[in-house]
Amino acid sequence: MAILYSCQPDGYRNASEARFLTDRTLQPERMGRCARAAWDHAVEQYRRASVPRPGVTTGHLLLGVLKHDACAGGLILGKLRLDLRLAYATTEFVLMYGRRHDVTDNRTTDWAGVPHTAAGREVLELALEEANLFSPTYPIGTEHLLLGLLRAPSGMGYRILYHFGLDARRVREARDELWELLRSPE
Repeated sequence: MAILYSCQPDGYRNASEARFLTDRTLQPERMGRCARAAWDHAVEQYRRASVPRPGVTTGHLLLGVLKHDACAGGLILGKLRLDLRLAYATTEFVLMYGRRHDVTDNRTTDWAGVPHTAAGREVLELALEEANLFSPTYPIGTEHLLLGLLRAPSGMGYRILYHFGLDARRVREARDELWELLRSPE
């Protein structure tokens, strides 16, 4: 099977350089249509939550990816046999009833006029890194949000995906297979 590119997050000299470059370029305009729809859904779920959170969490971002099953992230999860409805319901359940432990810092970072938890913002930065590995101008897609969630182990989104048996390696392989379909000779 051909892999379109190797998606290893080591194109930077170190993690602080990657974060510095990401912070400078992370703009809502960089999001593709599907990622923007997923992020909009995450923000909507954050705003209408019956249990308030300090900002958009990784759980909210996961809801956005799960909601858009016809986008790359949803197609990848479907290929990996994840029941998207069950994962969505589980994420809602965890957002509603999950308790935060050992968290004394409720600071948020404002991005695009919306507060995000530190982990939520980290996922957006990691998604940008994932898109940048393909091209510095490649739009952020839901596949990049999904990989960002899987690279942020302190987040709720990671724990939920891990609960369903998913990891970054399997998601990258499924993403590469999906992208290979786009290389049609017709």
